[in-house]
Amino acid sequence: MATQEEELTCSMCRDSFSHAPPLPCGHSLCPACIHEAWSSRQGGGRARFACPQCQEEHEEVLCDCCPSVTEEGKQHLAVKTCLKCEVSLCAEHLQPHLERPAFSNHLLVDPLGDLSKRRCPTHTEVFRYYCADERVYACGDCLLEGSHAQHKVKALKQVEEDLKVILQTLLLKAEEKLQDGEQILKDHENIDSFMADTVKQDETQVEQLSSGLQVQVRKLVGALREITKKEREQVMERVQQDYCKVRADMSETQRIQHYLASLLAETDPFLLIWAFQSDDTKLLADLNGPVFLPHPISLDRKHILEDIECKYREFITATLRCLSDLKRELLTSSLTLDTNTAHPQLSISDDLRSVTRVKSHLPCAAHPERFDHWPQVLTVQTFSSGTHYWELEAEGFWDVGICYRKIGRKGKEGNAFGNNKVSWSLTQQHDKKLAAWHNRRKTRIPHQMTGNRVAVAVDYSAGIITFSEVGPSNNLVHLHTFCATFTEPLCLGFGLYKAELNSHISIFKV
Repeated sequence: MATQEEELTCSMCRDSFSHAPPLPCGHSLCPACIHEAWSSRQGGGRARFACPQCQEEHEEVLCDCCPSVTEEGKQHLAVKTCLKCEVSLCAEHLQPHLERPAFSNHLLVDPLGDLSKRRCPTHTEVFRYYCADERVYACGDCLLEGSHAQHKVKALKQVEEDLKVILQTLLLKAEEKLQDGEQILKDHENIDSFMADTVKQDETQVEQLSSGLQVQVRKLVGALREITKKEREQVMERVQQDYCKVRADMSETQRIQHYLASLLAETDPFLLIWAFQSDDTKLLADLNGPVFLPHPISLDRKHILEDIECKYREFITATLRCLSDLKRELLTSSLTLDTNTAHPQLSISDDLRSVTRVKSHLPCAAHPERFDHWPQVLTVQTFSSGTHYWELEAEGFWDVGICYRKIGRKGKEGNAFGNNKVSWSLTQQHDKKLAAWHNRRKTRIPHQMTGNRVAVAVDYSAGIITFSEVGPSNNLVHLHTFCATFTEPLCLGFGLYKAELNSHISIFKV
């Protein structure tokens, strides 16, 4: 008799594993070899499974109801074996099993020449049941003896049907995971053009800086180009690594998909149960894991700008002003408003860059992300790294917020910007008074704005949100700074109150 160590040693690769029922031929395979052996059947259509170690595949089985040799000297081969009747049947003698209701509960499998491996060694009766608690097959006498009392015991046909339902669900998961991976790759396939546009934009900004500053600034231009080039190379390297991870994840999911498809096509419940339960835990874990999602592309130029300011801190006022303008340009990223989040009393412009408060409710489709009480809207873009800067034109009674995307949308309580732990906001009331809000705590700001341009700067890694007023000469007047620790992606949000004040906000192009 084989020892437990021998039973739990793969016959192919000789690796040890924790649990797997042996094949009818007596060999045991590890989960990796099971996957490989079963998936290899894809190229051969519905070919029967054969043990990779001994290549045991039952020879031709003759029909038990036909003469051994006909008058013409031919043999009638069986196409199915009935485990209930314990006979093998040719196509002609199989018809009653397929047509008559009396045979509807008979379990048919591919032809078997030897039923000994399918019989109970104790009672010599064919296995017709499966005990899920002990993961063993049982015959009718086993059940009558009570050895599986209080256990979850089902007929093999029912186990086969249940497993195929599970396999169908897992197969759908595999297909969905592959679709998610394809979508991720599709979203990133335009990265080359994106990087080219970024390079072109950077070079234009650098040339503008060079024309305004003389000989000393030319050195700055060279340094800036070198740093941005290195950063772009790093970004491209990370993108390539992300591509490889996504493709590797999809490759693994495709392998599992092929394996599941092969299992789903199996008609022999013994092989199906053996193969599925040999690696069901790892297979479920692999499929339940999401497709690797690359981090959003974000070119963080904070250190570039800090280096520039350190080198030319002693420059004349005009030079510092030029650098300040450049800083805003580099840190400004595109923003558009998400119409699915907009309250019905907010009118969004066609270019998705302006929002106006209106008195009456506008027609809009119901959406789970739409604010239904507070007249608020979020931007489409989110960010989870880097330093960012935007300028806004705001009039009337307004609220500019930075928040997590998960902020509540339905109802009044705790969903206004600044009235919860997931948002930070600057508010200008109807009387022009300013206040900063976070987690229902109000901080009055004594400054009163002379214009209508507001600047918002966010340093994600440092946890800093800064609100400023943009003066007539593009100088920044500090209004308020929040310090926090960000744990989720952030986005901008706008709230508008009192339509009679012509309350509106526009995203300003720096």
